[in-house]
Amino acid sequence: MSKKHINNIKELCEYMWYLEKKYDLFNLEINGVHAWAAYRIDIYYEIGKVFNIFDSNHSMKLSKKDKVINFFRLIKHYIINLPKNKPKNGDVIIFSHNRSKIIENELRDPYSYFIKQDLKQKNIKFIEYESPYKGLYTRKKEPTKKYLDKILILRNIKNIFVKINLDYITEKKIDALNKELNIATCFKLNIKKFLISNVKKFIITYNFYINELQKINPKKIFVVVSYGKGELIKAAKKLNIKVIELQHGTFSKYHLGYSFPNTKKNTYFPDELYVWNSYWKNIITLPIPKKNVIIYPFKYLQTEKEKYLLNKKNKNSLIIFGQGGITDKIIERIIEKIDTIKKYDITFKLHPN
Repeated sequence: MSKKHINNIKELCEYMWYLEKKYDLFNLEINGVHAWAAYRIDIYYEIGKVFNIFDSNHSMKLSKKDKVINFFRLIKHYIINLPKNKPKNGDVIIFSHNRSKIIENELRDPYSYFIKQDLKQKNIKFIEYESPYKGLYTRKKEPTKKYLDKILILRNIKNIFVKINLDYITEKKIDALNKELNIATCFKLNIKKFLISNVKKFIITYNFYINELQKINPKKIFVVVSYGKGELIKAAKKLNIKVIELQHGTFSKYHLGYSFPNTKKNTYFPDELYVWNSYWKNIITLPIPKKNVIIYPFKYLQTEKEKYLLNKKNKNSLIIFGQGGITDKIIERIIEKIDTIKKYDITFKLHPN
């Protein structure tokens, strides 16, 4: 294939699906890790960056300087909180989202907060694992909370000691994929190096979670975002622990965290997905049985809406929501419709990232 030109998210997804089908990438295995399946979203972003699909301010990756600063912040936070970071057991583990909203005058995760409230009402013991947001922890410390500093530190040190063994057929497939992507991206993406580097971290992280889950012995795990948590999901499945994902935003055929048109394998997909309503339950075919897609309303949004029920509506206002990757398209559509909408008081709401 000659140099590729990708113009938008639709074309990027179609290119990813083409590669997956051609090279049977969901069966690509390195040291027991289905590498493409585990890092599919990351690869999507990497290819998208090469073709300037995503807005420059919609940052998916930190600079090397920021990574070093955050690494030392993690070490400091880990040392300070080491004596306090030891809730022992729980029937449920919650991996909360690191983005916060103010709920009841405190910063909280809007996606998992109401799950925690439900568990408290039922007297079900739980442990929350929290990760930093842009290198910082901003939420209140709680006795049921543990931090993920340890594994975030260790996997960046121990990975240099992990040996990768590629059999002939696997290496040949990766080399062919690498060659095609090199041509398509003008040598801006070395997929072989990317996969091997991340598989090393996967192995270390997976072993960490096996150890953690065996100590806590939970019955189920809630995650807010499942993609990027392949190590946790693999460990949970190994130990027969149910994993449930909580919907955290919109998704469609062109969101590769949820769209798998060429495979029904769900190697690193959760057992169940809680969605906000029937629209999301039926929008696309997921790699799990329909009965495992369960409606659980977005209670944070419901409570926020209730605050404004008695407010007088401004019929001359219009809010437009941004989304990284399609902001230019949104602006183009606004310009096309400007004669129709210029009578409104317009607010443009940026994506949280």
